[in-house]
Parts: sequence; structure tokens; C-alpha cells
Amino acid sequence: MGVKRLGTRFLLINKRLFKTYSFLLLLCLVPLLVAGVRLGAGEDSGIARILLYLPDPEDELAVQIASGLVEHSNVLYYEICDSEEEGRKAVEGFRADALWIFPRNMREALAGAAVAGPGLGPGCVTVVQREDDVRMLFTRQILCAELYPAFSYEMYTDFVRRECGLAEVTDEELLEAYNSTLVEGSLFRMVYLDGEEAEEGDYLLSPLRGLLALWLVLCGFAGSMYYIRDEQKGIFSRLPAEKRFLWALGVQGVLLGDGTVVMLAALKIGGVFTTWRREIPGGVLFACCVLAFCSLLRLICCRPEWLAGCIPLLLIGMLILCPVFLDALGPRVLQYLLPPYYYLKSVHNTFYLWGMGGYTLALALACALLHCLGSRHSQPR
Repeated sequence: MGVKRLGTRFLLINKRLFKTYSFLLLLCLVPLLVAGVRLGAGEDSGIARILLYLPDPEDELAVQIASGLVEHSNVLYYEICDSEEEGRKAVEGFRADALWIFPRNMREALAGAAVAGPGLGPGCVTVVQREDDVRMLFTRQILCAELYPAFSYEMYTDFVRRECGLAEVTDEELLEAYNSTLVEGSLFRMVYLDGEEAEEGDYLLSPLRGLLALWLVLCGFAGSMYYIRDEQKGIFSRLPAEKRFLWALGVQGVLLGDGTVVMLAALKIGGVFTTWRREIPGGVLFACCVLAFCSLLRLICCRPEWLAGCIPLLLIGMLILCPVFLDALGPRVLQYLLPPYYYLKSVHNTFYLWGMGGYTLALALACALLHCLGSRHSQPR
């Protein structure tokens, strides 16, 4: 078959697809998905809403700590409240997750805690919350991290003057000695397995790639449904069995080809695109993997209602087992059977790219074997 004939068939299949309302609806899901995720990322967001109450707005250290919390964290949403009573009512009324009440003199409170020792003296910040769970534990860890620099300095001065007997040392000398031992910059450097630096981005944008991967799988299922419907209508009745199989791959392949282009464009617009050198091979191989995966399910299910019943269960399983929102530790055997798992893992790890290639080849061989067995049983004796 010549290139010109292949191009003509490609255009005809595309023309037919764009006259299918369900396919147009699938395409419309992508801009809505990208716009929704970006809109959500642009809003004030966080895993918890924390109210901060400062009894003395003139307390420089308390203001400095509160400002550090607000400026340096994009995981929690902070808000300054005018009174303790207002904050408590907000927590009781489920308008906030916790209230952090600062002392009137933060430096004095930290000095008292330093003299008593960690966990022995009175607390510096009063935390008001409805319940204690993992989120609240996480928020308190952030609070402790923000309090630690000032607290460690108070412990340092108390140790030098009381334990070392250097009460005559001035505050300026202590501060100079303390600052000389501070570590500049971060103690950790985050990189991916391929050596690329991990940039700190908005955590709300990170699931966009996983959601688009599930969308492409849905496109593959749609292509399988379209072919089964056409086969039941007798559109391919005059074609021999081997040509029907190739035609089915062609119909699904054209749809997935269009879907891959749309997915790559959405990744670029959505702000989670890496490089063309990485995205194009990964996207094309993922489309081939989805094509083989959906073709195998089509051959197994045979009927559109059976395949339609499997689609929601498979998509939910992919959403849970694949690293769409969280890279949860699930049953590895099940994860290795899902195409999005390989794709999402292969973005910064070529090991999974090779794994996706091997998995695609295994699926293709299974499709060919199942098609041959089906054709042999369907031949008249």
C-alpha cells in the first residue's frame, strides 16, 4: 500500500472521527481539564487553613515568624485574625482547621522554654484545633521548623552563660559567634534519577500529566468501542479477518495519534512540559502502549457492553494505583499491568521507558495470538 493511499485513509478516518460527537466531546474535556487545574492552582490553596493570632502586633520576633510562615509555605493557607475569640469560633464553625495563638512576648517565651529544656517547660505557641490527624501533625512540624532558629539561639545563649560560666559575654559577641556557625543555603539538593534538578512548582499542577494520561487511555477505549460498533453494523463484513485486525488498529491508532498531539499541547500549555526530546518519544510510545492495551481488551471482551463495563473499573484502578495524585505503594503486579504507570514513571527515569517498550511488545504479541486463535475458530469447517 502506497504512502499516498495511507495518507488518504488517514484523512478519511480523521474526517469521520471529527463528525462523531462523542469524539468532539472527548477533545473538549482537555481544555476544560487544563483550565480547571490552572484555575485551581491560581487560587489561595492548601491542605489546611491556619489562623494566626498575634496579641502584640509590635512584637518584632512574632511578626517575623508569622511573616516567614506566610511567605515560605505554599502547602498551607494562612490568615491573620483580629482576636482569639474570633479564631476559636472559626475553628469551631469549620471555617478554619487550626488557630495558632502567639505569646505577647515571643523572645521571652522562647527563652523560658530554652531554660526549662525541650518538652519540659510551657509551650510558646498555643494550638487550637478540632481534632488531631496527620494533617494537623504536619502543620505543627512546619510551625516547629519556623520557631526553631529563634529557639536554638535562646538555647545557645542559655548554655553558654549558665553551663559554660561565661555570663560576662555580651549579646553582640554571642550573636556574632552564633552566626559564624550557621549553614548557608539548603542542606539538601533534590534531583530526579536522570540527574535533572527538581524545580519547586505548584503542587496543584502536578496531577495534570496523570489526568491527561488517563484521558488518552479513555481515547483508546473510545477507539475500541467505535470499531466494535462498526463491526456490528457490518461495515467491515467484506474484509478478510487479517485486514479487519489491521483496520481496527488503524482506527484506534488515528484516534490515539490525534489524542497524543492534543495531550502534548495540553502539557505545554499547562506548564508541566519538560523537553521535546523527552516528551515526544514518551508520548508516542505511550500511545502505542495504550493502543495494544485497548486492542487486547477489545479482543477479550468482544461485545461493546462488556468493554463499557470494564472501562470505569480500569480507570478508577489506574487513578488509584498509578502516580496521578500520589505515588502510593500498591501491588506492583497490578501497577505493572497499567500503561499510565510506565508513562508517568518514565518522565524522569528511562528504565520505565524501556519497560513500557517491553510491555507494549508483550501486549502486541498477545493481541496477535488472540486474533489468530479467534480467526481459526471463526473459519467454517
